[in-house]
Amino acid sequence: MFKEKYFSLEMGLSKTDFIDQLESQKKLVYTQEKAGWCFFVGDKSVSVHLISEGVRQFGSTVLPTLTLKFDCSALDDTEQSAFIKLFLLKFQRGGA
Repeated sequence: MFKEKYFSLEMGLSKTDFIDQLESQKKLVYTQEKAGWCFFVGDKSVSVHLISEGVRQFGSTVLPTLTLKFDCSALDDTEQSAFIKLFLLKFQRGGA
């Protein structure tokens, strides 16, 4: 899963929901940057940038979408896998 060092991920959240969940979670250490966020994995970092925000429509249901671009080039495969699993837990499953 997500073996590439540079990849994009579409999430079923609005930017506002993403930021609210980011601020309320306790496991991912990060700083806000001009164009996104920098997440820390030990003494290494992952850059995450907002690419686009939109909606996806299924019949009469409209769902928000948020596309994020990840730069995991500083991490080895094990670190990257652990980071992505935690990131997905916190955002795609609504974990705290």
